[in-house]
Amino acid sequence: MPDHRLPDVRRIVTGHTEQGRACVTYDGPSPTIEVRENGLVSTLIWGTDKCPADIASPDDFAARENILQPPPNGSWFRIVDFPPGAPGFMHRTDTVDYAICMQGEIDMELDDGETVHIGPHDMVVQNGTNHSWINRGDETCRIAFVLIDAKKPTGPAVGPGARPLAPVQPLPDGKETFLPPVRRVVTTHDENGKAVVMHDGLAPQRIWREPRGNVSTLIWGTDETPAEILSAEDFGLRENDIEPQADGSWVRVIDYPGEMTGRMHRTDSVDYAICLCGEMEMELDDGRTVTFGVGDVMVQQATNHSWINKGKEPARIVFALLGSDTPAI
Repeated sequence: MPDHRLPDVRRIVTGHTEQGRACVTYDGPSPTIEVRENGLVSTLIWGTDKCPADIASPDDFAARENILQPPPNGSWFRIVDFPPGAPGFMHRTDTVDYAICMQGEIDMELDDGETVHIGPHDMVVQNGTNHSWINRGDETCRIAFVLIDAKKPTGPAVGPGARPLAPVQPLPDGKETFLPPVRRVVTTHDENGKAVVMHDGLAPQRIWREPRGNVSTLIWGTDETPAEILSAEDFGLRENDIEPQADGSWVRVIDYPGEMTGRMHRTDSVDYAICLCGEMEMELDDGRTVTFGVGDVMVQQATNHSWINKGKEPARIVFALLGSDTPAI
């Protein structure tokens, strides 16, 4: 029998020293890696238990019990490996889920048997919908999940159903993408409360950021916690501000060109980051650097940092930002 177990995930967590400087608090495997009877491997990376999120706690949130639903007003960040042939099971949580396919392929089955095939680097937003994950391929599929506490429907979950796709916004004249555009799948409920696909296509909002030439693609967002799951609005068309609202979130994909310089910055947010391709250097405010490569994940707790691409190849990182407290510095 082939061994489909993937290597453990490298987790980097940043925090603050007593002097208020950015530092790395953890760099290595998560303390909570669970192998389920069906072969699934669930790795808890981090979590939050209030909104705005706490950034001063000394706790390792990955050492908490790895239950499916996040804490009230909180979130979970976990990685799940789905081996070939693992049986799916229909389930839902009262959450908005940001799902990022890190590697492999998988089918997402919704109510009435509707199935969506998900491939590498595809982004899925689930608005509290019933679903099942089924790996019908030959290789393990690894997905990163960010679950954000959402409102519980008080009656039938009547949603907007399928919505038209907005056109992809063009880049400025003379500018060309250096990585493929991002596919985004969003689920919602129809008028009968069934889980359906709301959007499936290229994420429409792309911004070319000067002077470094990185491309920011907004995928989705929330503006309150518990989050709304029945809105007809395409949150991916909102203004692509860097910082989320204090009680909200953003999920975006940023493509960094090769040989790109950095800029030191921070946001009042807990950032869950996943490197999908390429390699970056994250510089802290004391000049120390951490290499962030393919398959690595990171938790930034409102820390000062700069992203630098020293190589010739571009890099792609997914960021899910949750509004947080302001550091006491």
